[in-house]
Amino acid sequence: RPEEMEAAFEDYGVMINSGEFTGLPSREGIERVASRLREMGKGGKTVSYRLKDWLISRQRYWGAPIPMIHCEKCGYVPVPEDQLPVRLPEGIRDFRPKGRSPLADVPEFIETKCPVCGGPARRDPDTMDTFVDSSWYHLRYIDPRNEEMPFDPEKAEAWMPVDQYIGGAEHATKHLIYARFIHKVLYDAGLLKTKEPYLHLFTQGLVLKRFFWCNHCLRVVEENEIEKGIHKACGNPIEERLEMMSKSKGNIVPVGPFVEKHGADTARITILFAGPAEKDMEWTDAGVEGARRFLNRIWRLYSKHRDKLRGEIPDFDPEKLSKEEKDLYIALQKTIFEVRKDSSEFHFNTALARLMELLTAMSRFKKTDSPVFLRSLRDYIVLLAPFAPHLSEELWHWTGAESSVFSNRFPEYDPRYTRGELTEIAVQINGKVRARLQVQRGLEEKQVLDLALKEENVRRHLQGKNIRKTIYVKDKLLNIVAG
Repeated sequence: RPEEMEAAFEDYGVMINSGEFTGLPSREGIERVASRLREMGKGGKTVSYRLKDWLISRQRYWGAPIPMIHCEKCGYVPVPEDQLPVRLPEGIRDFRPKGRSPLADVPEFIETKCPVCGGPARRDPDTMDTFVDSSWYHLRYIDPRNEEMPFDPEKAEAWMPVDQYIGGAEHATKHLIYARFIHKVLYDAGLLKTKEPYLHLFTQGLVLKRFFWCNHCLRVVEENEIEKGIHKACGNPIEERLEMMSKSKGNIVPVGPFVEKHGADTARITILFAGPAEKDMEWTDAGVEGARRFLNRIWRLYSKHRDKLRGEIPDFDPEKLSKEEKDLYIALQKTIFEVRKDSSEFHFNTALARLMELLTAMSRFKKTDSPVFLRSLRDYIVLLAPFAPHLSEELWHWTGAESSVFSNRFPEYDPRYTRGELTEIAVQINGKVRARLQVQRGLEEKQVLDLALKEENVRRHLQGKNIRKTIYVKDKLLNIVAG
């Protein structure tokens, strides 16, 4: 009963007071009503889009000039096709708009002849929203030097659609709608063979930073204006907020000074390691310091072994390596496998975590003349390059290479030693972990026990004791009960 309702019922229910449709589940009833209206020629189902007209003109210098000419006699006429594209004039010193486009103040550009009557006329001074260009620039990239047409349809057929589009979530209601619209217009015109412009979409998170806000003064407050949580100027409490970086909020990090002090690679590592790329991340001083420490550890390791980076790396058989060498080789293979996999899935934070683990393993490795160590040093630079390109490029040239680090193929992993083939078994003695074994999956208890008894730390803790029993959880745990 309506008088007993406390809130609107928003779910699907049962049709009432609906004539022949009364008693039907409302989802089915809606379809039946729409079908009947269509049969009667009085209505039917339709989709209502919340679309608005797109005003593409801008009073800016940067942008594609609108190819229209104003003639007092002929009216508004298009620029002839043989005069396209209309190019922006060069040598402009003042780009600032003064209530109208800066192009309106360039006589040699604005003044022209009418293509219809030949009389004096004026070009349209406005430029198009740069979203117009970005709606089809991927098509121009495949044929950038074509002077006859925007792009060759045959090249578009070979390359389109775009495999991966990366952009902010805010593009979903603007740029992506425009790009899809223009792509479909070109498809309908027969210039494209693909109905959609992009196969996959990835939207990255925002970079957030804390700032202080005074609700009384309605402005951002600097730390030196605060004492014990109170705004010294007005005596009111301060509110700490976490929001997207913005000049108006005063919570931005100026790029120039930051790069000058910390380097661009530090900024990249800070952002990529902060969390999943699709999630918002908080920019903190602790994050910056952690990125710097990581890069400094790499620099120190490579500076220490710089003389070993040049020359050919001897071949070796992984099955004939010492235990220490094999452990490092396995760590390298697992890292290559994980970095390739995580990067392809945009899990850059976990890829960096793998690189940090491998760095620790290399730093602790003692046989630094081993070909395994030399191979690890060399491959590590290439693995690091997408994340810290400037440092990687410098280290790569230490190897004596004349080409860029990015001219190399990404390292391939040995499938015999990747995560899918190996497992780590914790070896416990009376419940305390004394060793960890990297072994093939599926080993039986006796095989694992034999390997465990070769571990120095296991033998030391079993000295003078008898093994009473073993508890084995396959591929995970071996607990030796001794006394």
